[in-house]
Amino acid sequence: MKNPRCLPDLTLHVFEQDGGWHWGLTIERLHGTGKKVVAFSEKVFRSEAEARADGKRAYDNEHEGGLRRAALV
Repeated sequence: MKNPRCLPDLTLHVFEQDGGWHWGLTIERLHGTGKKVVAFSEKVFRSEAEARADGKRAYDNEHEGGLRRAALV
């Protein structure tokens, strides 16, 4: 797990997959095109609202500099 201090253009995504709701945080790639996932939920949520609320906590926590996240290559 890496913890960069500041992530530009951090975006929260909430989506349904395999019968449950998940969230992910992405940033724009510095080189190339597209987005890079920098954090995601491991828990499966029963509703979109639950996933969004948990993702929002993670998003807000990032702006305070405390989010633990996996940097996927």
